[in-house]
Amino acid sequence: MKNVLRLLAFAALVTVFALPSYAQDATATQTPAPPPAADPCTADADAKAALYKKFTDNFKGTPDKQKLAYEAGKEYISKYSNCPGDASQVAYIQNKFVAPYEKATLEFNCNKAVNDTPATAFQACQPWVAANPENVKTYLWLVTAGLKNVTAKNESTNAEAANAARRALALLEQGKTTDVWQPYASQAEAAPGLNYHVGFFMLKNSPAEAVTYLLKAAQSNSSYAKEPTTYDYLAAAYINSELKTLVNDYKAKCEGKDASPECDALLNKVNAVTHRIVDSYARAVALTPAGPVKDTRKANLVTFYKQLHDGKEDGLNELLANVLSKPVMLPGQEPPPPAPASSTADGANGAGGATTTTTTPASGTTTAKPAAGTTTAKPAVTPTPAPKPAATKPPRL
Repeated sequence: MKNVLRLLAFAALVTVFALPSYAQDATATQTPAPPPAADPCTADADAKAALYKKFTDNFKGTPDKQKLAYEAGKEYISKYSNCPGDASQVAYIQNKFVAPYEKATLEFNCNKAVNDTPATAFQACQPWVAANPENVKTYLWLVTAGLKNVTAKNESTNAEAANAARRALALLEQGKTTDVWQPYASQAEAAPGLNYHVGFFMLKNSPAEAVTYLLKAAQSNSSYAKEPTTYDYLAAAYINSELKTLVNDYKAKCEGKDASPECDALLNKVNAVTHRIVDSYARAVALTPAGPVKDTRKANLVTFYKQLHDGKEDGLNELLANVLSKPVMLPGQEPPPPAPASSTADGANGAGGATTTTTTPASGTTTAKPAAGTTTAKPAVTPTPAPKPAATKPPRL
């Protein structure tokens, strides 16, 4: 019994001495609790004053100093925006400097890209456009970037430049304005110029759309109505949007075959668009000073003029002398097809029976059908027009 008591006492002693050791080990393995975070509103007042002074010392300085002021201002807003008594200073920093600085930075980055790296301008200007979707000036800048890219033989931004021009046109129609009209000479020139440039940018991939915008430029009271390239591009747009398809359709359905109403109708369509092409090229020639460029434009004109006049140039000089005194020929305003032979009997029209392309057909009649066994007169195979000197270069600004 004594032995048992001794063992129990020994065990109690071991337990008593082990507890402090265990407690010491446990304390050693625990991570001390972090001290409570200092409240910035009650922290060192000197630090806050120094940060505010850094802002005020730099916000009217050089660009480098203004950047320091911006960083200090952002830090001040981050730390003290919720502090009682600091609301007015935070609002002043945010509204009077930080927000305008951020806006100016977006505009600066956009303008710099347009001037220095126009290939990146449409991406660089996205934040500025998103923040200012009704800023006419920005869209004019992007049109300028698109033109610079074309000058550098980069047409990858043509669609984006056309979109920018269309957006600018829409804003102008809503009465929006700007203090800078570049690349246009004035506010009066802006809308016609934008129509001209949309037509140019869309000429290759959407020539039918290009026609719509180029006609607006041609019908305006602006310098673009007197610009030869307006009519170069308009003729090219007619060729690519209508004439090529019509000629191919005619050749597939009518070449080497007997005449038919369908073929007569197709031929009339070919001739109608050719009249508009001739009108466009004639204007380009009439507006061009004498020299190699005028000669090249006239060669284009002669190619299409002959297709309407049995391979002859009769009447061409008269056309060139009078074309600018007449309105631009619009779709549906072309000279009508020749009247049937029966309507031009000797003396009937005071022309000795000669048929002209401007005789209006009698109501309900169609173009005379060739005798059986003959083939319908076919349009000349439309050649590739001679190089248009301005059409392969950037358009005028």
